[in-house]
Amino acid sequence: MLNASKRLLLFLFLALPMTLAAPALAADDGKTLRYAAGSFGEESMDPTRTSISASLGLVGPLWDWLTEIDAAGKLSPGLALSWEAGADGKSWTFKLRPGVKFHDGSEMTAEDVQFTLMEGFRRPKAKASRVRQFRKGIQDVKVVDRHTVTVITARPWPTFPYDMSFQPGIEGIVLPKAYIEKVGWDGFAQKPVGTGPWKFVKHEVGNFIEFEAVKDHWRGSPNFDRLRTVLVKEASTRVAMLKTGQVDVARISLDEVQEVSKAGFKIAEDPQPTSVRIHLYATYYDEAGPVKDVRVRQALNLAVNRQEILDTLLHGKGKPAAVFPSSPISIGYPADLKPYPYDPAKAKKLLAEAGYPNGFSIKLFALPTGGFTQYLQLAEIVAGYWEAIGVKTSIVPTDIGAFRPLYIANPQKPEIVGQAGTFATTGRLNGSDSLRIWWSAKGRIIKMANTVDDIASKAAGEATIDGIAAQVRKAYTILHNEYRGVPIADVKGILWGYGNQVKDIQLRPHRGYIEPSLVTAK
Repeated sequence: MLNASKRLLLFLFLALPMTLAAPALAADDGKTLRYAAGSFGEESMDPTRTSISASLGLVGPLWDWLTEIDAAGKLSPGLALSWEAGADGKSWTFKLRPGVKFHDGSEMTAEDVQFTLMEGFRRPKAKASRVRQFRKGIQDVKVVDRHTVTVITARPWPTFPYDMSFQPGIEGIVLPKAYIEKVGWDGFAQKPVGTGPWKFVKHEVGNFIEFEAVKDHWRGSPNFDRLRTVLVKEASTRVAMLKTGQVDVARISLDEVQEVSKAGFKIAEDPQPTSVRIHLYATYYDEAGPVKDVRVRQALNLAVNRQEILDTLLHGKGKPAAVFPSSPISIGYPADLKPYPYDPAKAKKLLAEAGYPNGFSIKLFALPTGGFTQYLQLAEIVAGYWEAIGVKTSIVPTDIGAFRPLYIANPQKPEIVGQAGTFATTGRLNGSDSLRIWWSAKGRIIKMANTVDDIASKAAGEATIDGIAAQVRKAYTILHNEYRGVPIADVKGILWGYGNQVKDIQLRPHRGYIEPSLVTAK
């Protein structure tokens, strides 16, 4: 049996997969920016009917948002020049940027914002990430004048201007009311029209999507005449295409950084780190078995050498994590909490105290999420650490499509109760959202605790940003003390190699997607 360190080192020498034939791309003409993406997600051009991955990764270049967020979490103007809360906290008035044009030549106005929020993301067929939140939270949208709009909310919504930025998702864009009423939603999906710096040209499902630069765009016109994004699922093929000059930008993983850098290419990093961790499912269920005991959960954490994983498997790009999935730009980020130490001797002692002197058995599901490609290696390494303290770990490779129904079920399915799984995502901008989604038994996605439900509810109902932050920090302190999961690292793991025609790219924190930032390529 390999020990944990040997298992980890073994994966540093894994061979790259065989390069597949690359799709044909435009020649290096100095006018077309060529990008090799790893996934298109759901290939729908209608952003109201897709997840965040398709919205940002596929059609992100078409759009601007009402507000913007920088890498430090600071809010700034976008399509909206300013915003002001009503006296009761239940309304927000936005002053829109005049003169912004849709790609069909019509001007964006307050009526388009009203249409977007009241119809676009609230219609029955809409299924964007935050449709439920918008249906419940927005009561009305009133047009004050051509460039002023007031959003009436059901309760105080202090983070609303943040939620209109690109960081949480797609819902802060502005849809073209007149154009959609003319061509219908199906027509819009076939030929979308936005306000962004790139306009739609052509989409070939499963192959590529092409855009044309918008001249005299308010944010600055692209430095290339065209943008061609091609779907290349095989990582080694993307790297080969970059090295042979077939593309200018390519999505890469941590494993490929050294090869790409040695070949003379630059590396672009998502400004927002990816939270890499191990979930412990349904630890508060009576049927959870050993992980129901806090001493067992503590032992599983103390058995893991986070710094070693970071320095080797993750190539030093990040830092050990104390919590998840909160990120440094999240409202309420608990910066005072420290990562759990590495102490396998104490871990063994805790297992014995909990009644498991000879360990126990656990399944560790390995699944790809959040663009993190090293999930199987991570599972193998963590399994090695756990086996070193006597925990017999069976790795179960799976995919998110098969696994998701197990953890979103309420109650969660018996197959995963008391078991573990790899996971990676970026943290939500609003820490309250992360509590509701991940850590509340009332949450609608992953319910990994039942001890902060009241705090999560209070956080969601707070009328100020400071109030939300205080509740979020309080909840994470409890979760940290209860060892409810196994945080591994906050990693700069969403990466792109670039060069050839491109000298520089300035990325914004788009939750792991470069596409809306490609306008900055020069």
